[in-house]
Amino acid sequence: MLVRTRSTTDPPQELLEMSNLEEFENEVRAVKEAVPDANEEEIVMEFTRYKDEFLVPPKHALKSVIEHFQKEAGMEVGAPKMSARPAAKSVEKFSDLSSDDTNVTIEVEVVTYVPRMQMVRGEEKQIAFGWIEDNPWEEGGERTRWDFKDWGNHAENLTPGSIVRLEGVSVNEWNEKFSLNINQSSRVAVLRGSERKVVTAPSEPTAIERVLGMDGFATVVARVISTRQMTVNKKDGSGTIDMVKGRLADDSGTIGFACFGSFEHPVGTLLKIEGAAIRRFRDTPELNIGDRTKVEVYHDNAFASLEDLQSSSVLQIGQLRDGSTDVSITVQLTSWSSRTFTGQDGSEKTVWGGDAVDPTGTCRLTAWSELPIAPSSLPIAVKLGGIRVRSWQGTPDLTVDNANQAEILDNIPWDAIDATAHSVDVDFSELLSGGSRSGIRSTATVISVQGGSGIIHRCPECKKAMRDGACREHGPQVGDEDLRLRIILDDGLSNGALIIGREPAEAFLGQTMEEVKTACKPDQGESFLADLRAKMLGRKYTFTGRAMIDSQGALLMADSFNLAETDLAESANKVREEWGVFA
Repeated sequence: MLVRTRSTTDPPQELLEMSNLEEFENEVRAVKEAVPDANEEEIVMEFTRYKDEFLVPPKHALKSVIEHFQKEAGMEVGAPKMSARPAAKSVEKFSDLSSDDTNVTIEVEVVTYVPRMQMVRGEEKQIAFGWIEDNPWEEGGERTRWDFKDWGNHAENLTPGSIVRLEGVSVNEWNEKFSLNINQSSRVAVLRGSERKVVTAPSEPTAIERVLGMDGFATVVARVISTRQMTVNKKDGSGTIDMVKGRLADDSGTIGFACFGSFEHPVGTLLKIEGAAIRRFRDTPELNIGDRTKVEVYHDNAFASLEDLQSSSVLQIGQLRDGSTDVSITVQLTSWSSRTFTGQDGSEKTVWGGDAVDPTGTCRLTAWSELPIAPSSLPIAVKLGGIRVRSWQGTPDLTVDNANQAEILDNIPWDAIDATAHSVDVDFSELLSGGSRSGIRSTATVISVQGGSGIIHRCPECKKAMRDGACREHGPQVGDEDLRLRIILDDGLSNGALIIGREPAEAFLGQTMEEVKTACKPDQGESFLADLRAKMLGRKYTFTGRAMIDSQGALLMADSFNLAETDLAESANKVREEWGVFA
C-alpha cells in the first residue's frame, strides 16, 4: 500500500504580477534570442519559479528555461546561442572558480552523498547534497572541500569514495560560501569507482535508535503508539493541507512521523515503513511518509506490546530535545504563576508557567490552558502526555496546549527535590554530544582563558557585548558595564566554551566587579588576564549551569564555577593502572 501526498497546484497569478521584469532583463533577452515568439511575462514567471522554489539563480536556470520554451514552440531543443551560453571552463582546483561560472568541468572525489526529500510546490521531490574535494589524484596533496547539491538524481555515479569528472556544473555563492550545483543537464563521468553504495531507500529495517542519528532515508518496523489528525495552512495562503502526525516505537526507542494524506492505521498497529525520508526539526529527527514510501501491516508475535512500548517511551528531563512532539513525561512542579498579554488580534490572553524538575534535570513548563494547580499545593507531581518541547536559551520548555494533556498525581514518585540546589552530574563529552539542557554539573580542564574576560560593556538596547564602543545591531552606544569570564574547557575527548557571568565570576575570583575594574585600569586588563591564565590553565574545574547545543556547536553558561575536588590517591591509582605500574 502506498501512502500518497497531495497533488501539486499551479503557481498563483499574483506571482507573475509581482515579478520584477528588470531583475531578469538579461536572461529574458537571451531566451527571446533563442525563442523569438516566447511571451516575456511567461519567461519572467519561469525564472521566478526557479528562484523561489528551487533557489536556483537566473543565470543557472537559463539553459533549462530556454529548453522549456523551445519545446513549447515545437523547436528542436539545443544549446542556446553563443551570446546566451558561456564557453565551458575547465579547472583543476576550486580556487580557480568564481561565483559567475556556470559551465564548469572539474575532476573531484565524492566524500559524502545524502539523498533527501524536499517539498516543491506541494510535492516531495528527491534531491541530494554532500561534500566533494578537488585535486583528487595527488596522494597526500592539499585539497579543498566544497558542498554540492545534486538536482539531477545522479546517485548512481556519485558514490562516496569515487573520483568523477563533473561537466556543465555551476557555482553558487551564498553568504560568501561557495558550492557547486549539479544540474539535470550536467554530466557525471566516473573515473575511478568505489565499493561503497549509496542507499537511497534501504529495504532492510533499521532500529529506531540508529535512525535517530541518520540522514537520508530509512526503513523501520515499528508499532504506532500515538496519532493525531492535523490541518495546516499552505505557506502561499491558497488553502489548507490535511496531515497525520504521531509516534512510532520499537525496542530501541521512539521517533515521530508525519504523513501528508491518508494514514488509516490505529494506535497499536505494527507496520513496516519502507523508504521514509528522515527530516529534522531543530534537534529532533522525524520520519516523513511520502508518495514513494511503502507502508504495510507487519506481523511479528515476538514484537513488544503496545503497553510495554508506551511505558518505555516515557521520557525524563535529561532526554528532552528541542522540537520533540507527542512527549510523555512526569515532573515535579516547584513554582506556578500566570501572566496576561494582548494578542495580535487585540484580545487579552493568559499563559501559565512554572519550574519543573525530576532526578535528571530541570526545565520550564508552559500551559496555554488553565490547569487545576494552586501555588499553595506545591510541590506536586504532574503527568503529561502528548505535549511538545521548545528550548529557550538552553532550557527545555514543556508546552501544554490543552488541559487534558496534564494529570495531577497524588504523590511525587521520588523523594521531593529542592529545585534551588538541584543539579545532575553529567560527563563532559556526553553533555556536549547531547541536546540543550539545564540543571547540570560537569568537570573538565581549562585549556584557554579568552580575550574579553574581565570588564565588558553591554549595549543598553539588546544587552549584547559591545566591541570598540559599538554594538553590531545598534551602532555606537554608551554601554553598561558588566563582568564576564570566557574560557575553553576540555576533557581529553571534547571541548566547549563556558561563559561565567557577573555573580558566579565574583564568587570565583573573590572580588567584586568594582575591584576587578580597579585592577584592570593600569594596563586595560592585560595583567588581570595574565594572572587569570596563570591561575586557571591546566587545572580541573567543576561548574553548574546549562548547556545550549545547536548546529553551530555548544555554549555553556555557568551558575557556579569552582576548583574540582580531586582525590589524590584515586588519581595516583588511575595513573598506575594506565601505565601498568605496580607498587
